[in-house]
Amino acid sequence: MPYFEFLIAVKKKDMKAVDNIVADEVFTSIVEVDGTRLNLERAAFLARIESKIAETEHWDFDIIYKANIQERVIAFMEVSRELKDLERKREKVAWLLTFQKVDDGFKLVRLYAEELELTRV
Repeated sequence: MPYFEFLIAVKKKDMKAVDNIVADEVFTSIVEVDGTRLNLERAAFLARIESKIAETEHWDFDIIYKANIQERVIAFMEVSRELKDLERKREKVAWLLTFQKVDDGFKLVRLYAEELELTRV
């Protein structure tokens, strides 16, 4: 299940593994809490993931739905993370991930993220 590999890489702060999982032609669409929408190229997406990893104390992933469809694996999840800052903030985000079979493995080809809330713990 490629989404587990991706989540483990994020949780372990392993950017090399994240980089290996993300396809060269990945499509990402992120909607921030204020409604701002970002469509990021691969390099910008990897930089954003790296900054999120750096500022996160703890990650929780709740997989809501998963499906195997032909050569694709789709997973929908709620992601919660506690930030390292002194104010102890928690962010919730919904992720929809699509992985495409490539050779002997899978690559992340699409990620849709909707930031749900940012609260103090």
